[in-house]
Amino acid sequence: MNRTDDFKESGADVEALEEMLRPEAGRQLKFISIVGESGVGKETLAKFIADEKHAEGIFYPVIKFNMPPDSTTEVLLREIDKRIVRCFKEVEKAYTGLPEELSTAVKIRRRLGQKSYLMILGGITSKTQLNCLRPSLPDYKNGSTVLLTLDTESEDVAWHANTLNAEGVLDGIHHLSRLDAKRSKELFCSRVFRKKQPNDLWSKEGEIVSDEVAKIVYGITGGYPLAIVVLAGLLRFKENPGQWEAVLEQLRPVAEDTGDSKGVEIAGPTSSKQQSTRTTTLEKVFWQSFEDLTNDLKSCFLYFASYSKNTVQRADEMVRMWIGEGFVKPHKGNTMEELGHMYLKELVLRCLVEKIKMKTSGITLVRVHPRIHGLLQLEAREAGFVEFRDMNHVFVPPSIRRLSFCSFDGRFITFTNKLRKLRSFMCRITDSSNNVARTGSNLKFLRRSKFLRVISVLGLRLDNLPDEIGVMVHLRYLRVDCNELKALPSSIWRLLNLQTLDIRGTQVEQIDPRFWKIKVLRHVLATDLTLPATIENELEELQTLHGVKPAAAYAWNTNQCPLHKMTKIRSLKLHGFQKSKHGAALKTALRSMHLLGRLKLQGDIIPSCVLTARSLQYLHRIALDGTVKWHKLPKLDLRTVRPNLFQVKLRNSNTEVPEHIKKEMDGILIERKAKP
Repeated sequence: MNRTDDFKESGADVEALEEMLRPEAGRQLKFISIVGESGVGKETLAKFIADEKHAEGIFYPVIKFNMPPDSTTEVLLREIDKRIVRCFKEVEKAYTGLPEELSTAVKIRRRLGQKSYLMILGGITSKTQLNCLRPSLPDYKNGSTVLLTLDTESEDVAWHANTLNAEGVLDGIHHLSRLDAKRSKELFCSRVFRKKQPNDLWSKEGEIVSDEVAKIVYGITGGYPLAIVVLAGLLRFKENPGQWEAVLEQLRPVAEDTGDSKGVEIAGPTSSKQQSTRTTTLEKVFWQSFEDLTNDLKSCFLYFASYSKNTVQRADEMVRMWIGEGFVKPHKGNTMEELGHMYLKELVLRCLVEKIKMKTSGITLVRVHPRIHGLLQLEAREAGFVEFRDMNHVFVPPSIRRLSFCSFDGRFITFTNKLRKLRSFMCRITDSSNNVARTGSNLKFLRRSKFLRVISVLGLRLDNLPDEIGVMVHLRYLRVDCNELKALPSSIWRLLNLQTLDIRGTQVEQIDPRFWKIKVLRHVLATDLTLPATIENELEELQTLHGVKPAAAYAWNTNQCPLHKMTKIRSLKLHGFQKSKHGAALKTALRSMHLLGRLKLQGDIIPSCVLTARSLQYLHRIALDGTVKWHKLPKLDLRTVRPNLFQVKLRNSNTEVPEHIKKEMDGILIERKAKP
């Protein structure tokens, strides 16, 4: 069930927002603010309304962004611009192909043009930020709207936003209160059982909540939605009524906790007493839920404290880091990646982690709610799990085991003390200026951190890695997303425990051939990495190989193709191949990849085995950029040959898919795009 389902019957709030967003001929750009406590459901309501209006075709594009704390207005503008480009990509090139020298504000105005757009923005905390944003937004009196989600502490921003609206525009502020008893029960039931409850009896078999239980839940949470969903996430993992009763009894408010046992049942505007009550209530529910986790799951959850609030994480990357840390142990019958995604799914079902994006293959994007994130960072600090630092906190104790550095102004501080016990280093730099100094932009301070297991660096102006990286023999996860990096040190082949190498976003094209002797490699992700002519050893653990190409100077021998040593691959993205040099060997290699599920190929002639080989029954996604010789394909029975296939992307302007092939692909999503 999506979070937006929680608002389908909330009535007054939805109606009020719909009235504010109602299309009017000639209406100027309008600012609307949803104001309420953190965790009261502002973003959920905004998303529900936006999805409804987008589905009705009222707004296009719809842009959503939560501004991280302490980030600059330029970061806000750049992220808005990125999301606009993402909406228009491959659809309207005129709106995406703009000169780089233009300012971000000009790019936004030109891309949006006369479109009727909707922006949902969170995290804006000052009138100054809003004033800097306003000139970037075009207004052609077509109903475009900016929807702000603001915590109660930023209510002055909402009133200021209201002054930016044209005269005569009705009040653009909507205060979102806590839920009443009825809606609290509905939300609780929808989360604890993932469905609405038909009546007022409770039984294990019928999965029905009684009025008495609902009253207790309301007394514990006071109608505070975030506390309700976290409590529901905790109880849904309890198997019998006795366990429910034990949890609820432990959380029931008493006079010592609230000062007034009736205070938690108030569902209205927040008073100072209620603010204290809400914090105490949420903390109690959170700690109870946290303590209910297994030790490994606690460690996985605490890893989210390594990043700033409102940071959206890619599920695959998070799972790979957990594996690198050793939180996910091998288990017979499942790969560690499968177990890691099971851990993540449990955190989502417990409502401790929010699912941001979902695909057929599973959860792809996640984040932690800002209120939960604050409690999580508190626990991480007290447990000594991770040290989170920014430009204002540069001193780092030498005994720390995990260090996370975040900067929103492009600057980076070189840490001078020796971090001999460091196991993980995570760095995320957002460059809001094109003239950032290079001073200190290196990782040489890590040379003495020989016990490192995880290195993840994004956005740093880095043109080399220290050669000493080769002595970090415990390193399992290495991610470097730095555009100016063109080469990796030759010593990288010494990382015999390396499981993941992620160099997407770099210019690295070559790697020491000895790198491919690392037997425990599981994931290699690049943009334009050249494969060696041959590989000697079997890479039996390798599951992911993205962004690679054959060496231009060598033809692949049918018996010595490097892909022949990677038969356990599950996801392959290969480009730059030629049928005359690589076709026969590629065809043989693909036929042996029985576990292959995702395949992306770019070359001159696509091997027919992609669609015909019976050994590739696990394939569920195919993306082909090249000529497919449909007329040479034998009569297909795709439902037998490709029982798991649900998506085919074709990027070829020369060949149309024959009608009889289309009929065989009935029920399979086919996306056909012409080359630019």
